Amino acid sequence: MPVYEYCCPKCNAKFELLRPASRADEIAICEHCQSPGHRVLSTFATIRRGAGGETAPMGGGAPSCGGCSATSCATCR
Repeated sequence: MPVYEYCCPKCNAKFELLRPASRADEIAICEHCQSPGHRVLSTFATIRRGAGGETAPMGGGAPSCGGCSATSCATCR
């Protein structure tokens, strides 16, 4: 079962839920203020190995806007 990320527009908290894909877009209740939250796109990072064995990022990772942190998301207002 995948983990989905959600953001609460009331308190700006970002939280994760383990849900089946069929329920991914359902409204989720914020763990902090009990208000309805909405699903946000998750970011991820991957690495690859070059011919010499060195590692290099391929994409993903933290968003470059700087508005999000581990506990809040300024962009979901």
